[in-house]
Amino acid sequence: MQAADYSDMTVVLIDDEPMVLRSLTTSLTELGFAITPFQHPLKALDWIRHNGADIVIADIFMPECDGFEVLKQVKEIDPDCELIFITAHGHIDIAIRALREGAADFFEKPFTPHALQAAIERTARFRILARQRQVLAERIGLLQGELLSQAGRRAVMLGQSPAMKKVAEEIVNVAAANTTVLIAGESGTGKELVANAIHQASPRRDRPMLTLNCASIPEDLFESEMFGHRRGAFTGAVETRGGYIEAAAGGTIFLDEIGDMPLGIQAKVLRVIEQKTFLPVGERREKEADVRIIAATNQDLEARTRDKLFREDLYYRLNVCAITCPPLRARMEDMPMLALYFALQFAAETGKRVEGIDDEAFAVLAAYDYPGNVRELRNIVESSIIHCRHDGLLRAEDVAARMPARTPETQGGAVWPMASIRFADVERRLYEEALKRAQDNVSAAARLLGVSRGKLRRRLAALHLQASDDA
Repeated sequence: MQAADYSDMTVVLIDDEPMVLRSLTTSLTELGFAITPFQHPLKALDWIRHNGADIVIADIFMPECDGFEVLKQVKEIDPDCELIFITAHGHIDIAIRALREGAADFFEKPFTPHALQAAIERTARFRILARQRQVLAERIGLLQGELLSQAGRRAVMLGQSPAMKKVAEEIVNVAAANTTVLIAGESGTGKELVANAIHQASPRRDRPMLTLNCASIPEDLFESEMFGHRRGAFTGAVETRGGYIEAAAGGTIFLDEIGDMPLGIQAKVLRVIEQKTFLPVGERREKEADVRIIAATNQDLEARTRDKLFREDLYYRLNVCAITCPPLRARMEDMPMLALYFALQFAAETGKRVEGIDDEAFAVLAAYDYPGNVRELRNIVESSIIHCRHDGLLRAEDVAARMPARTPETQGGAVWPMASIRFADVERRLYEEALKRAQDNVSAAARLLGVSRGKLRRRLAALHLQASDDA
């Protein structure tokens, strides 16, 4: 592998001999490394504290501060930073001590720049692995706060599959309009998340969005809940009370499971959509209805219309803009990212030191078709995290113990290939999200991630990302 592949690595060189320092700096720079040289180790340590470093190359015997003290302090600053020792006194006992105390490599002077080049590249590969662990830990830190916000929960519906990209495009297309939207899809596919995304992208985002589950409200109470009532309108109506339409004025009402809405109410909902008016129970004068209606169903409304279980006119009014949420089995390429997202979320919530999911556990998760869709995946991962009794990666046995006892016959036994998710994609999305939430301010994004500003700039450059204050 060429040194240029590690050009984003920060290499600090410390040697109290000026000639050696200049010679090594020149040679390693010509080989493509970004070298920051120091003759005084205490100045080098102070610089590392403020800017971070990936690899430190240090002489052992220096009058101000010897190499072993440098190693100790570097590891206190950043345990993942690697140190290579160079010395003119290469006794075997010194080499053994250096490696025992955590040095990555040891060279006796004189040596060739190409030998040191190979050592830097070898050490850099270990450093890259450490970075991967660090980014996963940073994701957990991010989940502890922002991830649990409403915006964070909405992000769970997103994915990189063609099916979800289509859903995202449809959300953008319908958000600005004031028309009704019908969201179809199986239970657990994220219909309410889509409704939330539409509301948040619409001009009504600063007003309430209320959810009314049509399947959970008794028919005799439905009209009062939806439209409100006047005092004395029926037994138990001891005071005048507004309904969902008044409470959501200027905003959005999400009618979940609208296929279960009582037929008697459907005509009144149609009036809200067409006339923008409604009549509270016991009132004689209609009121203005300034709400947008978004509905969702896991049923075949067209079939229910044919069976006279759902009003045809209401169906056509709701179906002006239709979005279908695909089942998880139709977008399994999104499963690894969703599973990782949930694992880190629940690890943060429960305080578990789980940093991700290993390949075998992913294979177990992939060998199931999820009739309960994303909600079922979420429940499986949550249960796996809760019952996990070890640190590190979630293992196959952790996941298998939480899977349903019967694998559906529609399974097919497909095994998810790890090549379908790359660490670089996870890292890129982490930094993009941090910059977005920090409004492209690198310093604020670095604080959010818990890393130094210099370290974040280096990673942004490596991933070809640019913040507005970097321009």
